[in-house]
Amino acid sequence: MKHAYRLLSAAALTYLSASAFAATTYSTSASFLAQVAPGSYMENFDGWVSDPPAGSLAFSGGGFTYSAFAASDLYLQGGFLSTSQINDALTITFTSGNVTAVGADFFAVNLSDALQAVSVTITLNDGTVTSFTPTSMSDSYRGFISSTPITSLTISGPGASLYASLDNMTVGAMVTQVPEPASLALMGLGLAGVIVARRRKA
Repeated sequence: MKHAYRLLSAAALTYLSASAFAATTYSTSASFLAQVAPGSYMENFDGWVSDPPAGSLAFSGGGFTYSAFAASDLYLQGGFLSTSQINDALTITFTSGNVTAVGADFFAVNLSDALQAVSVTITLNDGTVTSFTPTSMSDSYRGFISSTPITSLTISGPGASLYASLDNMTVGAMVTQVPEPASLALMGLGLAGVIVARRRKA
């Protein structure tokens, strides 16, 4: 009986740990922004008439900071953030330590800055990976909400003759949420198992 309670406790804790650290992915800006607390910072990368100097480029607003980096340097003249060379990964590093919500239009463009309907893969530092194929800007949005700070996000190199890109990026904090009934129930079962095991041991 003691073994069963320990297994139950371990299973509950494993479930809660996995659900606590995995980011939730949203496929529209409306559904994502509904989960973002007031005070977020949105960057549309407009107003650049020349590309930034070599290296990473820092952005900040609303108490949130991040930097963008590509091994081949960055491109900003199209009104969006992109790599300056083909098939290069674009990495965003969130440096303020308080980002738990991030969303943007993610896509790939050709040399003429035209969006291409190819697969885009986004990887977060916690291991969250999503791949999808946007056919236009209207279906290129993805948002991520996490209960722990998001420290980096990478758009993989999209292939020959294409450039990894993003636009309209929002960074912020998640809305504080009440745990779902299922999560509360599992937490209660795990706690009960631990208490019973300790009593039996005593």
